[in-house]
Amino acid sequence: MKKINIPKKLTIAIITILIVLFTSIYTITTADYVVSQNVLIAALAGICVFTVLSILLAIKIYNAKQLKPEKMLLVISILFCILFLVLVPVGRGHDEVMHWLKAFSISQGDLLPYIDEDNKLAVVIVPDNIREIVIERQKGVFKYVDNIQLLDQKLNTESYIATENQNAAAYCFVQYLPEVIGIIIGKLFTQIPLLIAYFARIINIIFCITIMYFAIKIIPFAKNILLVLSIIPITIEGFSTISPDGITIALCALFIAYTLYVTFDDRKKCGTKETVILTIIGAIVALCKIVYLPLLGLVLIIPKEKFANKKDRILSLSIIIGVGTICNLLWLIVGSSILLQTNTNTYLGTQEDGTMIKIMSLIQNPIQYIQKIFYTIGEKGNEYFLGLFGGYLEWSESVKIEIVPYVACAISVIAAISETKLKGAFTKFQKIIIVLVIVVITILIFTSLYIQWTDNSLLYIDGVQGRYFLPILPLILMLLGTLKSRTNITNTGVTKLIGIAGLIIIIYTIASILAEHL
Repeated sequence: MKKINIPKKLTIAIITILIVLFTSIYTITTADYVVSQNVLIAALAGICVFTVLSILLAIKIYNAKQLKPEKMLLVISILFCILFLVLVPVGRGHDEVMHWLKAFSISQGDLLPYIDEDNKLAVVIVPDNIREIVIERQKGVFKYVDNIQLLDQKLNTESYIATENQNAAAYCFVQYLPEVIGIIIGKLFTQIPLLIAYFARIINIIFCITIMYFAIKIIPFAKNILLVLSIIPITIEGFSTISPDGITIALCALFIAYTLYVTFDDRKKCGTKETVILTIIGAIVALCKIVYLPLLGLVLIIPKEKFANKKDRILSLSIIIGVGTICNLLWLIVGSSILLQTNTNTYLGTQEDGTMIKIMSLIQNPIQYIQKIFYTIGEKGNEYFLGLFGGYLEWSESVKIEIVPYVACAISVIAAISETKLKGAFTKFQKIIIVLVIVVITILIFTSLYIQWTDNSLLYIDGVQGRYFLPILPLILMLLGTLKSRTNITNTGVTKLIGIAGLIIIIYTIASILAEHL
């Protein structure tokens, strides 16, 4: 009999996958309670079948001679997104019901929310049964079997109702383009709200994966860093639920990728075409989230040699940053107007405007405010780490997978330090620009939550979540990759490692989701 030789690294990968399988089975079988034993058995069988397929796919990945990161994205991320699409009940993604209501309202042509003057609330006017896309068995518990009955409900266009949508009031309608397209397409095929919501999710997946594909394809180096970003569970949740987070992450990645493409590709100049592309992407990023506006400053790393002359450089950079800033400020005025009309952020139970008091406090005591940020990071740092690398999923962080963040973080670090092209890639000036972009965005994230969300009596800034830092994670990892360090892993080897690690992450993640909803 011919002896079969299995490489040591592949053996370790297969053993790891099997260990994760047994851990996943334990996770599912020790769930708080399961509605049906038959459903439990089916879930366990599904996990086992998927594990076998994952082992076969891992072998294929390991044996591949050449493996492009963008191709790996299409294999792992699409698979991950499909599983999320099926296994995460509609409405259970972060703020998904809120975003669903907003997207449906926009699909009707309502680009701005309505203001309920009596209750001081931003509302959307939608068919009354639009809100019922997920059924709650008891507080915080959602089971798959409960939502089957929602397939009998049809869109009730005879009865509209004003529904509170305060938290999404300041979100720009541009962020919801994929979901709105999905809703419009969905209504051509069905009148069942639940199925229409799935159409919105599917189109969001298509948009996000397509954008990430081109981002990875055009970036001159650090392709594996963007690939890692695409397999982090919280990123996948943004891609595969009704959420503006997915498109924001993907567009930020594309802006970073195209800026580096123009900066480092020897055949590329920053002419009219490049300026227009960067201006369009930058303007959409600026509209998606106000706090990510400083990302446009990344174009300052483009060297002067890429422009026809000094005047052309000043004009191009001014257009890219200026247009994005104008779009950002215009929407800031609109969003602020809405928030001011519905402001309930009073100071310590009084009728004084807590928002203005906090703004004035910030201006008058900037050093004290910076200290507050550092104190918050010290208190909440571990929570941010777990959130950033996918430790908490779904609304209210109901799905906790604290093993995954450490795996995702380790793979991210390996992807960064093994990127040989990052060594010496950036000049000192370019590094300073990147650091400033990261720092300013970080401060803006904390400041926005401090002003809009934090109770005045708290010593720390409330509401900040690790997932808010995903758009700048590639920049952080790139800076890490510039440090003097060596690994023996080739870029193709890292791509394979990410692919196999992605399969491991998928198995345990879907097991954790199943344990929550069986």
